[in-house]
Amino acid sequence: MAKALALVGIIAFVVGVLFAIAGGIWGGVSYPTNELVIIVLLIAGILIGLLNVTAKEGPTVLAAAVALIILGIWGTSEITRGMLQPVSQCLWENMVGVVCCFALLMAPAAIIIAIKAVISTAKPGD
Repeated sequence: MAKALALVGIIAFVVGVLFAIAGGIWGGVSYPTNELVIIVLLIAGILIGLLNVTAKEGPTVLAAAVALIILGIWGTSEITRGMLQPVSQCLWENMVGVVCCFALLMAPAAIIIAIKAVISTAKPGD
């Protein structure tokens, strides 16, 4: 059973990464607009948070997820648009789209990992 859950977690990660790249590049704008892509990313993120991340990996994954979420927010700001849009509108939209999709993938995972960390910290004993 543990191997089957590990396989599901790996598949969820691979599918999430592929959908994040595809949804970011072919979204047409700098954020995901396809509802199917958004749903797949959210479900994959939940599975990643539940099945893939151990307690030892938690702080590293949380730091990476926070960085992705901040980059996703920063990428859609007017400051970034003013810096990168003159270089290439298409490149800017694709880059920001992929980062936003990765942030959308990792946000549910980060929430689940943070809740797991709080619960393990609150347990009496250690």
